[in-house]
Amino acid sequence: MLDDLMTLPEWKEVCKRYRYDITRFAVEALDMTVKAGQAVTWQQEILFESIAIPGSRTTVASGHGTGKSRSAGIIALWHLLFYPESVMLFTAPQIGQLRTVVWKEINICIQRLRNNKALSWLADYIVVLSEKIYIKGFKDTWFVFAKTAPKHQPTNIAGQHGDHYMVWADEACGIDDAVMEVAIGALTHENNRAVLTSQPATNTGFFFDTHHKLSHKNGGIWIALEFNGELSPLVSKSKIVEAVYQYGSRDHPGYLIRIRGKFPELKGEYLLTRSDITAMFETECVIKEGDRFGYIITMDVGGNVGRDSSVITVMQVVDKEYKSRIERFVHIVDIPLFSNRADINTLKAKLNDTVAEYPGATVVIDPLGAGMGLCQTMKADGLYFEEVHWGAPCFNNILKSYYSNKRAHAYVSMAKSVEMGRFSISKKVQKMYQIKTNLKEQMTRLPYFFDEKARWVMMSKKDMLLKGIKSPDIVDTLAFGFMEGISYAPVDSILLTDTDSKDGQEWEVLEALAEELE
Repeated sequence: MLDDLMTLPEWKEVCKRYRYDITRFAVEALDMTVKAGQAVTWQQEILFESIAIPGSRTTVASGHGTGKSRSAGIIALWHLLFYPESVMLFTAPQIGQLRTVVWKEINICIQRLRNNKALSWLADYIVVLSEKIYIKGFKDTWFVFAKTAPKHQPTNIAGQHGDHYMVWADEACGIDDAVMEVAIGALTHENNRAVLTSQPATNTGFFFDTHHKLSHKNGGIWIALEFNGELSPLVSKSKIVEAVYQYGSRDHPGYLIRIRGKFPELKGEYLLTRSDITAMFETECVIKEGDRFGYIITMDVGGNVGRDSSVITVMQVVDKEYKSRIERFVHIVDIPLFSNRADINTLKAKLNDTVAEYPGATVVIDPLGAGMGLCQTMKADGLYFEEVHWGAPCFNNILKSYYSNKRAHAYVSMAKSVEMGRFSISKKVQKMYQIKTNLKEQMTRLPYFFDEKARWVMMSKKDMLLKGIKSPDIVDTLAFGFMEGISYAPVDSILLTDTDSKDGQEWEVLEALAEELE
């Protein structure tokens, strides 16, 4: 049977050595060294120094790859081992993944401690359960635990106090201010500590304030740290290059949040600017001679109540190499339907006519709401089409980590295509005054933001309506062409250039072909 840990002379000695030096604990006790394959980074050392200060308040805006998860495991073990009857709370908007990650890191650190011949005896005093990690003999008074609280029940995490109490809030920018108030309000003793970590995804809320008006440099108590993934020895240069390419620039909001650990100075609350749209209308057809393009026909069904419009869009698409990556190039050929009065029979007839004009085209229809009835009739007629369901999460795990749902992925991909000059509008469509006018308005009023996981989120149409923004019916059909999993069949045809001739047909090319055949 083990002796009471607090009665051991050797425990008092290790407390003297490590209680105020987390870096020394990580290096000497856990073998966080170059030789062992994972040394303490300079960013982790700064974090450790800040947290070691009694009564510290530390807030960290961090990009990817700065060692935050391993740091959480080291600090949890350090606080548990060297502060008698200490309690440490981990909290986050979604606790499941946090508990999984932190518990894994604590277990790794415990195993490293066991491998240390001089200090392995400390590990014998630690008990790891699924929801609590505690010191033997002190299950209810000396432990680490994880818990969250919904914003309407912030007191769910209340009740903990003590001389050695510590709170670690992960993804802190996504924790409701009322919950944060309860968590920080429990730090009533002089030596209580708090750590907030998050990607800096939002420019409001308590986490944002700790880096600004509540920060130490502005007279507050919070030590605000900013960890840039570009400068982390844990992040490869190839990953940085990939991220720069993905976002297009180091100053892109997504890059600032996910890599540089900076609160973004957004170019605005909308995905695209008027200058972006002006440039788009001036872009030459992006489908070039020799491209094995295909057609995608997209349809959004309005409510036939004079408010939302039904739209059919025809686009040429080709996936080809662009700066060493495969990207989608899109040329809007035609918008044969834009109406807020068409009934289901009219829509069905117009869709059938359009499909007949572009054989082999991939058809994409939003089946929700007013589109449900049309989809049912088209299925009965044997038309194969892809369904949108863009409120669902992306299937690809990487996309899932960057975008809140398929809608966000489709819209952001479309916007990137416009910004990078991979998106063009035919002269035929540009001559349609009503469509061009609506297209300009809709494409410049696409509100977005980032959630607590730094994922892209498009404002819901309900919230858009509250802001006086009409449903972007036309742009919905453009974005459908960028949805995950929407493919096309290349057509074997002569590439016709976009001209201003009658009915949108390229008669000059056809006449030249006829002369050759004669």
